[in-house]
Amino acid sequence: MTMKLEAILHDAASERAAALAACAAAPEHERSAFATKVAAAAREAAAALTAADEAGEGTFAHETSFGRACLALSILRVEGAKSALLRLADEGSHVVKTTLAQALRESRTAEGRAALVHLLSDDDACPDAILAIGAAPWPEVLPALIEVAEADDHAARLAAAPIAKCGAAAGPKETNAAADYLVEQLDDDVTLVAAMDALIRFGAGFPGVAARARRLAREPGKRKIAGLCLVAAFGDEGNADFLELALSGSKATEAAARTVLGPLLRDADERIRGAAERTWQVLDLGPLGPPSR
Repeated sequence: MTMKLEAILHDAASERAAALAACAAAPEHERSAFATKVAAAAREAAAALTAADEAGEGTFAHETSFGRACLALSILRVEGAKSALLRLADEGSHVVKTTLAQALRESRTAEGRAALVHLLSDDDACPDAILAIGAAPWPEVLPALIEVAEADDHAARLAAAPIAKCGAAAGPKETNAAADYLVEQLDDDVTLVAAMDALIRFGAGFPGVAARARRLAREPGKRKIAGLCLVAAFGDEGNADFLELALSGSKATEAAARTVLGPLLRDADERIRGAAERTWQVLDLGPLGPPSR
């Protein structure tokens, strides 16, 4: 199949998929030549997107065209395409940068990933870049994720799950780095719940989590609840030991428990839901119904 600009921008998903497959399979010299055309289309779409956004007009059509062009650039895997993506990431408007991050969600190519890492350093685009990376993180991105997370509370909450996913899917070095970072976040009330959630979902086997969870369960407030939930998920305590841990220290309030456990109690994953239910029950907060008034 010949690479055609119209095909990669086509509304039909099957047409786009076939066109992108052709881009990936073409010889390098053809991909390089085509990258020039796609980059021009991406710049034109970026300009239209920016103009529509500034005028307060609908941007969906421009976002769609721009996102499709950027995805094609990432798949072409040539220097010209990478340069075009990095320039858009560096010079684009706020809406261009956030749309670029969303378009490169789950990117598997070095070119797409380079643009996402570049967007991590942009205050406006950083949240979208974290979420895009989190869809399919790769081992080498872990230090960059931890760096941005350590600099900003909002970024720290968003990055908790991607950091845990990265540590779970990579080698021992990344696993240890992710575990060290997330266990440390359990000591920060701002990041406590996000770190707990990330560890419960992806942190099975992370070193230091179970021991920290048992200590956390003896502390007051949300820390107690988070610690107990981690113990319920990963600890080997029997019912008697778990009850003793719950009874130690201050009693948790229903309001705090709903804040920490609420999303987990509604989770589609039975393992996660079960850990939250066991925690609620051992805290003796009454039936799992609507909040008490």
